[in-house]
Amino acid sequence: MEMPVQELIADFLQAASVNVANADVDAGLQRLIDDAEAGSAVLKRDMRRLLEKDPAGFLQSACRILKVRSERPGMASMLDLLWSSPILLGSLSDPSMLPLAAAIGFAKRWITFDPMLDIKLLSLGFPSVEADGEGVGDGMGSKRALEIVCEMPPNRHLLQPLARLLRSPNPFVRSKAALMYARASDNPEWVMKMLTDPDVRIRANAVEGLWETKAENAAAVFKEAALNTDHRVQINGLLGLHYLGDTSVDLRAALEKIATSPSPVVRAAVAFAMGRIMNASYVPALEGLLKDEDQQVRRQALQALISIRRQNRKESAESTPSLPADPPAAEPPPAEPPPAAEAAATKEPSPVETAS
Repeated sequence: MEMPVQELIADFLQAASVNVANADVDAGLQRLIDDAEAGSAVLKRDMRRLLEKDPAGFLQSACRILKVRSERPGMASMLDLLWSSPILLGSLSDPSMLPLAAAIGFAKRWITFDPMLDIKLLSLGFPSVEADGEGVGDGMGSKRALEIVCEMPPNRHLLQPLARLLRSPNPFVRSKAALMYARASDNPEWVMKMLTDPDVRIRANAVEGLWETKAENAAAVFKEAALNTDHRVQINGLLGLHYLGDTSVDLRAALEKIATSPSPVVRAAVAFAMGRIMNASYVPALEGLLKDEDQQVRRQALQALISIRRQNRKESAESTPSLPADPPAAEPPPAEPPPAAEAAATKEPSPVETAS
């Protein structure tokens, strides 16, 4: 096994949470990885037997031992064995092992060495996907598998299993499958068909899944979405036009009109969209939303204003030509205090989900 793969597994085991030590399993595995004959066939056989007897216990024990000391003669053999075992892959979808963000980070590294990782995760999360699309999973593991795969690069080899999941009776599964299917297929015509789906989450996620497209007929889909009755679909359509570079629709006027909604959820979503576009022309509207009576709307408006300010600073720095360095001043000027908005935002809020 290549060294980068071993480093990936070692980092995974170091980060994973483990249960209380099992003295018998720990002692048995520790004797094996401390064996001076680390490359022997007998050692590998005995280690494999220990794994087959108690896969979950073996993995937990490996985590505990590696956290104490990673440089042991048989460590490479143990990592090789775990790489070939389904227990390691299954632990990626186990919420008790890693937080979701950490699992996504490992998955993005993992897929470099295993291009079929996304397919494998879906198979574990939905071990039986029947012709009618009713996937049989373990609930939490199925949801987590979808969330991890959703953050991985889109791949057309996912289209068949995703098509089955689109017929699932679970609304969450269908909406996530719609998002991933739109990304992987890059098919505006399919997304246009999804705009007639009765579930707003399907419609909104399908439109969002087309954001990265360069297809010529995508503009028509985004314009149709912008006329939808639901604000999430509308906003996703308007953002799609922005990402596409289409200027035939006045995005600012459309978003400011939606921002007059009596619903704070809608106003917060508009503020989020303005922050994604990061255009200074939205500053007056966002400053108005900063005075909104709803805390979530104010939070999203503040975050959007910070994003726009940072973008403006970046563009200004990139457009300013480099000048020869001046001789050092006798006394450097005092540091400029941070802007009030950024000082107030000690912790950046999470963006509003335009399609839950």
